[in-house]
Amino acid sequence: MTGLRTAARAAVAAALAGTLVMACGADGGGSRTLTWSMWADGGEELRVWHELADRVSREDPQLTIKLETSSFDDYFVKLGARFGSGDAPCIVSMQSLRNTGYTQGMLPLDDLIAKNKFDVTDFDKSVMEGLSADGKQYALPYDVGPVILTYNKDIFRNAGVPEPKPGWTLAEFESVARKLTGDRTYGFVAAPQDVWMFPMVLTKTGAQPTDGAGKLRLTTPAMIKGVQWYADLAARKKVAPRLPGVDPAFTEKQFLSGNVAMGASGPWALLNLKNQAGFQVGLTTIPACPGGTRTYSAGSGFGISKSCPDPERAFKAITLMTAKKQLEWLGEVGRAYPSRESAQHAWYENARIAGAREVLEAANATAIPLRTTKNWERVNELLNQHGVNLFNGASSAKQVLEQVQRQAGQD
Repeated sequence: MTGLRTAARAAVAAALAGTLVMACGADGGGSRTLTWSMWADGGEELRVWHELADRVSREDPQLTIKLETSSFDDYFVKLGARFGSGDAPCIVSMQSLRNTGYTQGMLPLDDLIAKNKFDVTDFDKSVMEGLSADGKQYALPYDVGPVILTYNKDIFRNAGVPEPKPGWTLAEFESVARKLTGDRTYGFVAAPQDVWMFPMVLTKTGAQPTDGAGKLRLTTPAMIKGVQWYADLAARKKVAPRLPGVDPAFTEKQFLSGNVAMGASGPWALLNLKNQAGFQVGLTTIPACPGGTRTYSAGSGFGISKSCPDPERAFKAITLMTAKKQLEWLGEVGRAYPSRESAQHAWYENARIAGAREVLEAANATAIPLRTTKNWERVNELLNQHGVNLFNGASSAKQVLEQVQRQAGQD
């Protein structure tokens, strides 16, 4: 998934991604170099992905993987352009929220899975579904996770407010957010980002941003009501900081600053949280409405581009990249909540966060895949663009959502 990003880390990743290489090239000894494109927003993430490539090569010396990276915010724009020009990397990293918008450049994996008798039953079903489209599988997942809330234990302790427990309610959430808002602190951080906003709307009103056919549905009464409530946490109730402008990394940066008590996140963000947060981090579920807590799951994986000249070798590589022992390692270093259920123990053993298993199991019990449209990148761009006025109180949810629905529908 996205992980937590800062401008400085994005600049490092972008600099390292400046030179693109050919999708596949001949290598010595009869092996072939497979280019793998991945997002990475910092030195530690880069180190992890380089190590994964090296681990696969050690497992099979006939596989040499060349990693290229860009920041998450740039990754999908570049990928779309490369699909269009026919020079996409052999191995393509894909996020479940954006999968349906890029299948035109990706190779369906179903025939390769069947031909190689590759067993997919250990993978979490929700992320396998999220990385499929029109009944076809386009990527093998490496991580999965429900959207949950992370919180700053130090702020709770200093304010004498009890830490939230799984199953807590929206009424309790709003009460805590008010208590933890002061001169220099806010109880929560809200922003018009899909993966952070829509789970809160889902639990508040049950509204989903798309219908079962992948059509955008942002203007239903339930969606308007839920988004207005969420935006008002900043605009009117003032328990969340106002947006200074369009900033996709706003929530992550605000939480890591130590001035915000709570923010939406996922288990995939543990590596950055542990390395960058100057405070103790706690986990809890998305607060529940009277009908119970609800949330979305999201995840990422590895697929194969249609332009790859050696899909058999690329398939071998992605099966090794998502093998149990590799996902256990990713869980140990905190980069992924493994998509293989048999490997998830490694994440808990490394996290060492009290109550983490209880929180994630409770969240997973109600999580559903966040279904998106083929032009979701455009939808998210418009939400960020027009959401500034909404979250600062200058526009209503009805005005903004109707505008996004209208503009996105024309794409």
